[in-house]
Amino acid sequence: MTRPVLLVSPDRPGAYRAIADALADATDGALITVAPGRYDESLYINRAVTLAAEGAGGTVEIAAASGSTLVLDAEAVRLTGLQLSGTDREAPVLDVRRGQAALDGCRISGEAWAAVLAWQDGVVALRDCQVTNAQGAGIVVTSGGANAVEGTHIQEVGSSAVVVAEHGRLTLRDCLLDRARGNGVCVNGQATAVVEATRISGSGKPALAVEQNARATLTGVEVSGSAALDAYLTSAAEVVLNRCSFTGSGGQAIRVGEGSSPVLRECLVAGARREGIHVSAGARPRLEDCRITGTPTGLLVEAGGHAEGAGLTVEGADTAAVHVADGALVLDRLTADAGGTALRGVGAKAQLIVRDAELVTGVELSEGASATLSALRLRSGGGTGLALASGARAEVTGSAFTGCSTLVGAEAELSAQDSEFTGADGDGIRISAGGALTAVGCRVNGARGHGVNVQASSRAELTNCTVFDNGGDGVRCNTDEPVRVHDCEVRDNGGVPVRQLKTGQVSVERVDTGGDPSGRTTGASGTGDSGARDGEAATRAAAHTGTGPLAELEGLVGLESVKLEVTGLINLNKMAQRRQEMGLPMPPMSRHLVFAGPPGTGKTTVARLYGAVLAELGILSQGHIVEVARADLVAQIIGGTAIKTTEVFNKALGGVLFIDEAYTLTNQSRGNGPDFGQEAVDTLMKLMEDHRDEVVVIVAGYSAQMEQFLASNPGMASRFARTVEFPNYSAEELVTIVRGLCAKHYYELSGSALEALDRYFQDVPKGATFGNGRVARQVFEEMISRQASRLAAQPPGDDTELSRLDGADVITVPGGAAEPQGGPAAPASGRAEQRADRGARGPQPASPAPAPSATPAAAPRQPAGLRKLAAMTGLDTARAALATRVAALAGAPREPGRAVSAQANIVLEGPQGSGRRALARAYARCLTEAGLLSSGTVHEVRLSALPARFPKQPAHRLAAALEEAEGGLLVLRLDEALGRRSPAERAAVLDGLARLAGTPCDTVLALCGSPAELRALVGERADIAGEFAEYLRLDPYTVEQAIELVRRRLWAFGFQLADDAAEMLAAAFHAAPPPGGAWEAHRLAERLAASARTRTVSATDLPGPGAPDATPGSGPAGAAASAGSAAAPAGEAGSAAAGPAPSVNGAHPPHSAPAPAPRPVSAPHAGGGLPGTTEPPPQARPLVQT
Repeated sequence: MTRPVLLVSPDRPGAYRAIADALADATDGALITVAPGRYDESLYINRAVTLAAEGAGGTVEIAAASGSTLVLDAEAVRLTGLQLSGTDREAPVLDVRRGQAALDGCRISGEAWAAVLAWQDGVVALRDCQVTNAQGAGIVVTSGGANAVEGTHIQEVGSSAVVVAEHGRLTLRDCLLDRARGNGVCVNGQATAVVEATRISGSGKPALAVEQNARATLTGVEVSGSAALDAYLTSAAEVVLNRCSFTGSGGQAIRVGEGSSPVLRECLVAGARREGIHVSAGARPRLEDCRITGTPTGLLVEAGGHAEGAGLTVEGADTAAVHVADGALVLDRLTADAGGTALRGVGAKAQLIVRDAELVTGVELSEGASATLSALRLRSGGGTGLALASGARAEVTGSAFTGCSTLVGAEAELSAQDSEFTGADGDGIRISAGGALTAVGCRVNGARGHGVNVQASSRAELTNCTVFDNGGDGVRCNTDEPVRVHDCEVRDNGGVPVRQLKTGQVSVERVDTGGDPSGRTTGASGTGDSGARDGEAATRAAAHTGTGPLAELEGLVGLESVKLEVTGLINLNKMAQRRQEMGLPMPPMSRHLVFAGPPGTGKTTVARLYGAVLAELGILSQGHIVEVARADLVAQIIGGTAIKTTEVFNKALGGVLFIDEAYTLTNQSRGNGPDFGQEAVDTLMKLMEDHRDEVVVIVAGYSAQMEQFLASNPGMASRFARTVEFPNYSAEELVTIVRGLCAKHYYELSGSALEALDRYFQDVPKGATFGNGRVARQVFEEMISRQASRLAAQPPGDDTELSRLDGADVITVPGGAAEPQGGPAAPASGRAEQRADRGARGPQPASPAPAPSATPAAAPRQPAGLRKLAAMTGLDTARAALATRVAALAGAPREPGRAVSAQANIVLEGPQGSGRRALARAYARCLTEAGLLSSGTVHEVRLSALPARFPKQPAHRLAAALEEAEGGLLVLRLDEALGRRSPAERAAVLDGLARLAGTPCDTVLALCGSPAELRALVGERADIAGEFAEYLRLDPYTVEQAIELVRRRLWAFGFQLADDAAEMLAAAFHAAPPPGGAWEAHRLAERLAASARTRTVSATDLPGPGAPDATPGSGPAGAAASAGSAAAPAGEAGSAAAGPAPSVNGAHPPHSAPAPAPRPVSAPHAGGGLPGTTEPPPQARPLVQT
């Protein structure tokens, strides 16, 4: 029987014009061919037909404005090559209610809560299709039939890409689910999903969610780029993940919720910003041959959770490979190559059973946690391998700990059987603070310290153990508690076999000392810490002193004074510990330190080594380091800082808390609002006192700022033992650092390269912010880059050239930028004489040669402040002048105690919105980073608002403002309102300003105002103008710069400016520039951000004259409407009559006293203006100097 074929075409003779007409005439099994075109229809299909696009040459689009585009209620319907779209927010585009719908090569686009719906008795099968839905889900399945989706691309959906709910069943194979705002795949209810070889990327919510009693089997699924979570598994039914990968999550990778017991086989978790796998309370996942890499914590089991499995590998976990907090873990074949702790158990309910593990970092148990460890192999480069504290319990069987110490701390218990403790850089096993050790059949050897060190209040029992070849005593007993050493072999140690320091309960029976005649030594009759070793004993002890943190400290390049200070502190702690062991009194000691000096001098490294040495001595329980800055301690809500600071402090207990740039915790608010940094300081001081023996706090920063930090609180200095000054590296030491980097990366330096390096480091300026080791690394990286460019231009004939760095590869310091060795002599005239001269002639302009830059042009990296200054929009001339001034001030010699303000005060001329405030903030930051200001805070005073009820009241108020701004920058705003005050009040304000400007202090002044006001002040009070080193006119923003200001402000609110909008703004700004400069540009951007329909602001979003928010100058139409209508500020209109109008090329103000010229700073001088006797003619005076 021939299959009926019907043709639908909008223009072909004899064809149906509408698909609905063809359906009405079709019989079961009919083929309806649809010619290219758009068909606005909503179809209901209740017959078994095939609807197919006709060949190539165009697309067939079926669109419905209301209702579903297709409702399928037939035994079987096949759709091929069609585009289905709908705009009804309530109805799916494709509604499959009954029968099977097979779609091949179709595109479906909707705006409803779902684009495709299979429900009731409907079954859907999609192959090679595309589905989009900006408002809702892609595909929703609730029917229990054999639904299948294969080779389909579902992208940019408003909620979840695929939802399988109620009793639905779906097989998803070889698909791409991209950029869903909700889940990639969501399975809930009693549904079942099988997902194979599918990629899910960029999901806004968990890419995979399996909830309630849903079942899911995923094989070969790749999840990447999720915003916060890759997989959220809470279903109580069977969930299996086979060979799946989860990469680059913005939060956790996999979270297993209460009641869920998923199985993960051969899965990969990589690059999550938080935990790799998080096991919540009530969850019981099983992990089989899984791998977790590049996450802060690999596996986290929280209270009430239980994880088990075999074959887990964790790599690159900075915090912990496995962390069990009051949960349970049963694991076989664990491999952990982590930067942080390999295995951590915390809490009385934490229970860990680990068999056959390979670790490179330590095991930590605390707060009553218990662990059973068997066949564990820990090979570490130093520090603590196994640490038990706060009542923890551990049973260790058949394990080996190599290159690390074992610590049994407060009330903790270690039971070790048939295990080996080898090569510790401190004591092999140390028991302290009420801890207990039971060892049977163990070997303790090769430790630099004692083999087994039993400290006060602790107990130990050793049976059938071998303790040999340790640097100190074999077994050292300094406790009143029982110690039993029975049937053991204790020999060939640097000290005595068994040393008893207290008259406690020490039982030594059947101990083989290998012929050592010293046997057992007791009490004060012993020879101290390690005895008077000679002969063979001394040789054995010496064999153990070439490694460890103290040796690493000695091996650091340079820092000889630092090494001497730190070594002295370590020796002091050693002596204090020895006196305590011998029962002698020792006054309480503060071990907290201040590290002061420029960056890149190894302060963090020295802090880490100091903590490690104290841990070796048993003074600190762990010796780890926790590095923090202000942002890690300070919260922006009242009461939050104390909580945040306490949490960080508790993490550092047992080790070192290193606070970088600690001075930023004080002097931030200057009385304006709550000082959360000071709250952190107060909290730290109390915690330091309460836990003085449990932690070492080291604060670090620039020397001058750290002095202020210590002076910020009466009890601050007493909390710290001493200040360790870190000097700049010498040129020779910097060359040594570069040579070390070359050796590490298999490069060699030629003779010319060594000479060029030495010359560079001799010449480069080394101020308070010089980067030292960081600069050395950047120089090395630049050399590699230059070598690559050189060899690319001239390919080498010999492979050895690839590893050789020559003198041509070394950057050079420009001739004028070398570090000054001195400066020209100060002018002979005194300050009074120069001030009188300035009063007669006004501040003198000049065009000096550019001052030497504090950072050479070829320097690897500028400080952040200078980079920020360079990145500002517009103001090119002023920014260049300020950068030059900062560099010159930083490089010039300055007399001790001499205030910087005399040479750093500036005048900023420009109207409102010209960028005066932003430029002042950037200038303050640059001065702070150059070590010229201590805090860099910016305060502002409006001169017209100063009270003047009596003549000296403005001076008093300005003096108070100067004190508040100490160490920072004080902006003095000269505005039009000052001119409207009475002559007496105005004179009192200006007198106060003159006194303020002439006061030597550590605060820099920035006088800001419009051209008219500043011009009047310069002409009226030359004594004030002479106290400012540089007069800068701020160039008006160009059209391109104004658009860039709008663009940047939009970006700050999360929006982008489209090209058509930028072109429209350019046309408007050419017609009438924004009258308010940056201020008006920012206001425009904020209005656009508030009203834009999408995150890309296009031309249609710009306000016109009839728009509700349209204001003059705020958009293309508004700008055109306001052209020529803006009134000139008071005082501007009459300026042309008095002299030439201000211009960007440096025309002088029309007054007898020209604008102040830049003051040379190559040498200090007593006067505030430019010394000299020759006055150039007025027409040659530049207003803006570079």
